[in-house]
Amino acid sequence: MKTKPIFISIASIFLFVNVFLFTNCRHSAKSETAEINQFLNNFNRYVKTGSTDSLLACFAINEKPIMLKRLVNLLEGKKNINGKEKPIFNLNLDIEADNVKIVNDEFTEVSIPVNFSHDNLSTDRSALVFKIKKIASHQFKIVHADTKQFLTDYLAYQDFVVEKTVSTQVVFSPITMAAFKTAESLKTKYDSIVWFAHVNNKTFFYVVKGKWNMDKDINRDKDSVIEPYKMGLVNPDLKEIIPPEYDLIHNISGTFPNLVEVEKGNKKGFYDLNGKIIIPVGYDEIYPIDDDVNLAVLKNGDDYFYLKNDMGISEKVDLKISDFLSRVKNLNSSYDLYSKALSVITEYNSVTMNGAIYVSPSYLAEMNIIEKEVDFNNPLRKVSNDDEQDGLHQNYKVGYAGKSEKPENWLEATFYTIQDYFLGGRSGFYDKKNIIIVDKKRNRMFTQDIATDYTPEGGAGLLEATCDVNSIKVINDSLFEVKAGAVLWFDLYDTTKSITGGAHYHYLALKNNRLVELPDSRNFGFTKYVKMDDSYLSGCYNMTIGSGGYDKRKNTKLDHITPEMLRYMKNEIYADYAYQFKDKRWEEVFEGMPSYSDHLNKQKSNNTTVDDSLTVIDKYNINWINQKLKEGKTKPNTLAAK
Repeated sequence: MKTKPIFISIASIFLFVNVFLFTNCRHSAKSETAEINQFLNNFNRYVKTGSTDSLLACFAINEKPIMLKRLVNLLEGKKNINGKEKPIFNLNLDIEADNVKIVNDEFTEVSIPVNFSHDNLSTDRSALVFKIKKIASHQFKIVHADTKQFLTDYLAYQDFVVEKTVSTQVVFSPITMAAFKTAESLKTKYDSIVWFAHVNNKTFFYVVKGKWNMDKDINRDKDSVIEPYKMGLVNPDLKEIIPPEYDLIHNISGTFPNLVEVEKGNKKGFYDLNGKIIIPVGYDEIYPIDDDVNLAVLKNGDDYFYLKNDMGISEKVDLKISDFLSRVKNLNSSYDLYSKALSVITEYNSVTMNGAIYVSPSYLAEMNIIEKEVDFNNPLRKVSNDDEQDGLHQNYKVGYAGKSEKPENWLEATFYTIQDYFLGGRSGFYDKKNIIIVDKKRNRMFTQDIATDYTPEGGAGLLEATCDVNSIKVINDSLFEVKAGAVLWFDLYDTTKSITGGAHYHYLALKNNRLVELPDSRNFGFTKYVKMDDSYLSGCYNMTIGSGGYDKRKNTKLDHITPEMLRYMKNEIYADYAYQFKDKRWEEVFEGMPSYSDHLNKQKSNNTTVDDSLTVIDKYNINWINQKLKEGKTKPNTLAAK
C-alpha cells in the first residue's frame, strides 16, 4: 500500500513524543542503581496487572494527562496506538535487561528493552528511554519519556502483523478492471503505465519511458536533477495525444475543462484531449482567472500575457500581480477540494495503492494552497480493511479568511485556512493557515505556512471562531508581523488558570527573495522582535479556570491582556534564556517551553543571570511591562523574575 508519512504517522507518533520534562527541587542524594531497579520492577508489575492509577503515579505530570494515559494504556495492552481499538499483538517490558545510567546526583537515564510478539510470527524489539529523578529518599518519578523510536517501531510491527494476518479484500469497479488489462498490453511500448484517468466512461493512460520514482520525481525540488524518464498520455484509442517527453502531466480538467497541464524543465503549458497544444510549454506560471474576455494570465519572467477566450494568446501586457490576484480562480472563495479533485477520477495502476491521485494545478501548489499531490478516497474501489486506507484524504477544505491591505497601499495579504482530513486506522486531521503576501512596490508575491496549534501534542484542537484572527503589520520593508488565531495551551502562575487559545504572533523576514519565519519559543512572540506599545495589550484569548479535566473547567473569553498574563510575558523573556528562577512555580510554568526545556535536557544548569543575553528589545519590553504593572498597582516584588 502507499504510505503517507507526513501527516498521518507523524501525527500519531507526535501525540506521544517528548512527553514531559519537570524540574522539581534539587536533592543532593545520589540515585542508587538498586533503588532504580526496584522502581522499574514495580513499574513493570503495574504494567502487567493493568494498575493504571499506580502507573500514572510513577510520572511527574500536571498538564494534559490524556497524553500520558494513552501511553499507559498502550503499555498495559488495553488500547491501540490510536487510543481506540484493542492492540493486535503482545508487548512486554524486559526489565532484566535494562540499561541504567546515573547522570548526576538526582537524574538517572534508563533504556528499557520492549519485546513485540504475535503467535507464530517473528518477534521484534524496541526500547523506552526514561529520565528518572530522585525526589526524596527512596522516592523516584519519571520526569521525561523519550518514546519516539518506541512508537515508530510499534507502528512498524503493527503494519507487519496486519500484512501477515489481516486479509484485505478490494472490490474493483468494471472500468478499473478493464483499465488494468489495457495497461498490461501497453507495457510492450512503454516502461511503465503509472496511472489511468476516466473521462465519460473512457480511460486515458499516463505512460512513462525510462525510470519512474513517483515520490522522488513528482515532489522534487525545482533545481534538482530529473530522473531519466519522460511522461506522456495515451487516449482510449491507445494513441499518444501527449508525447512522452514531459516531467509531469497533471489531472485532466484540473485547471480548465478538457485541458491537461504539462510541465517540462519548470515551464508549464496545456494540451487539449485531441493532442493539440493550447498553451506552449514555455511559461513560468499560468493563472486561470474569472474574466469576461480572458481565461488566464500567463507569466514568463517579468512579462505577462493573456490567454483569451478563443484560446489565442495576447501580446505582452502591462500587468501587475495585484491587478489580477483577486480574480484568480480558487483564491477568493472557500471550498472542499474533494468534489473538484474527483470530477475526473485518476487511479494508480496498482492493486495495493487504492487511492485516487490528484496532481494539483501548479499555480495552487506553488502558492501553497494545496499539496502538489494528494491521494483521495477512491469511489471506484471498495476496501474492506480500514488500515489499507491510511493516508487517503476524506476531504481537503480550503477556507478563504479574507484580505488585509495596509494603509500604505504597497502590501496586500490574503489568509487561508486549510483543514486536511484523513481516513484509515490512524485517522486524523491537520490544520494550518496560509498567507499570500503581495509586495506591490516590487511586484513580488510570497507565500508562507502559518501554524495554528501550539498544544503539547500538536494537531489536537480546532480554532474557536471568536479568536480566529488574521492580520499583518509591516515592521519594515523586510520584516512582517503576522497575527493569527491559534490553539494554545500554557499555564499561568495561578495553577487553576491556563490560556488555551488566542492570537499567536509570527515574524516573517524577507531573505534571498523568500519569506522565512524567524525562530521564536515564546507564546508572546512580540516581546522578542518588537518594542511593545499599548496595541499589544488588546487581543482575543481563551482562558480556562478551575482544576481537573478540561471539561470540568470554566471557559472565559478575554479581549485584553490581564496583569497575570503580563507577569507571564515578562518572565517568559527570562525563561527563553534558561534563567534560574528563585520561585519554583515559574520553573514549572516554563517546563514546556522549547528553549527552556532543551537547556535542561542537555543537563545544563540554569543561568543565575541572563543580563548579558538580553537584547535591547528584551530590556525595553521588560521595563515597559514593569511600568504597566506598576500603573496597575500590582506589587513589583511578586512579579520580578529575579
